[in-house]
Amino acid sequence: MKKSQYKPVIILAGAVLLLSILLVLMFYIWEIPVFQWLKSDRPEIFRESNYGLRNQKGRVIVDPTYDSIAVFSEIAVLQRGSEYGVSNKRGKMIIPMQTRPITNEYHGQRLPFLLALRSDGSFTLIDHKGKEREIPVYDSLELREDDIFICRDGLWGVLDGDGFEQVPLIYDQIVKRAGNYFIVRKGNYEGLHSKGSKEPLVPVMYDKVDECTSLTFRVLLDDHYGLLDHDAVSLIETVYDTIYFHHSPEWIVTGDSGRYSLRNTTNLEYPAFFYDIIGPVREGMTVVRNENGYGVLSSDGKVVVQPGYDLIRDYSNGLAIVMQNQQYGVIDRYGNFTLPFSLNLVEIYDFHNELALAARFNMMEARIQKQFGFIDKKGNTIIPFIYQDGHRMFSNGLAGVKFNGLWGFINKKGESMIPFIYDSVSVFSHGMAKAVFQGQLITIDMLGRKME
Repeated sequence: MKKSQYKPVIILAGAVLLLSILLVLMFYIWEIPVFQWLKSDRPEIFRESNYGLRNQKGRVIVDPTYDSIAVFSEIAVLQRGSEYGVSNKRGKMIIPMQTRPITNEYHGQRLPFLLALRSDGSFTLIDHKGKEREIPVYDSLELREDDIFICRDGLWGVLDGDGFEQVPLIYDQIVKRAGNYFIVRKGNYEGLHSKGSKEPLVPVMYDKVDECTSLTFRVLLDDHYGLLDHDAVSLIETVYDTIYFHHSPEWIVTGDSGRYSLRNTTNLEYPAFFYDIIGPVREGMTVVRNENGYGVLSSDGKVVVQPGYDLIRDYSNGLAIVMQNQQYGVIDRYGNFTLPFSLNLVEIYDFHNELALAARFNMMEARIQKQFGFIDKKGNTIIPFIYQDGHRMFSNGLAGVKFNGLWGFINKKGESMIPFIYDSVSVFSHGMAKAVFQGQLITIDMLGRKME
């Protein structure tokens, strides 16, 4: 008795093991789609004199009397002459044959559901199981990327991929999607509508609405900007000439009468500092200017370099070029000088890969001229100042420089790699550069060979 009690368990375990081995063989060795095999009830189209359908067992479920058949996941669209109908996957007619087209295309655009087109150009929707939604009737639609904009009686809304209304048809225009929201318009005013909501999130009362950051909306009313959070709660009243995204989701710039402030939307106190210019963030640093001159802010808005310089360029390679009284210097991210001001260098360009093109005057010739070379972060000469001009950076390990009136290429050791024979040269990209040789534009490789 004890052995007989355990036999069903052993048999069941063996069956499960055998089925598992079979599925593995199908997927990895025979390359049969397992889930398609487990659910292989989608009918097949066959043709004799006309088209018909048969199931996976080979039994005819739709007689071959149709001019065309299109099979979808759960249904099939049948066409004979000017008549169209819909059957389920077992061949049962769901929508009888009628003289109106049924299709999943609209003006050449393929849709994720079916349309039943009417003679006046309007249409109804048919879902994936073949059920027709006779109400509502739509006039037109537009497919923009993944969004389906739908129109009825001149009013627009949005459908999802199953044909359900995500934005009701109550707007004169739906401008575009902004994240998970839609910019909507009634008359001359705009608002925001979120998917699945019956009412707009941002009331249709502004001249313009758009997404400022991933956390905020910017609104314009009577030529002044304000800011809303994503619950449409007012963060900043519509009093500014400009509001725009600066860096990260929290940081924006507000501007009024030519005065700008960098502000954090999580702590919108009255600005402590105003600037004439707020530059873009570069490597986490922002160059600003006020009445005292140029300075630098960190990514959290703190002053790293007090404004007071004639010029500060944007950061590159962790450094920024500073100019004061016609002298150049170099500062790091903490505002410390890695290269103090000096009369020795009359130009310094941005650093790239630890090197910067620089220039100084050649005082040894009767006619004083600039000569170019490359320096490191501390101002040490890496490539001598013997050139008349040069590219601002190395590309593909080479930089173009001008010597005795002609251009060639050197490496980072200052060694000549391509001779000085060209009227002009471009930077290298993907191992090729453009060059003008004796008035002719050619392409050269990194050995200076002409590419045909």
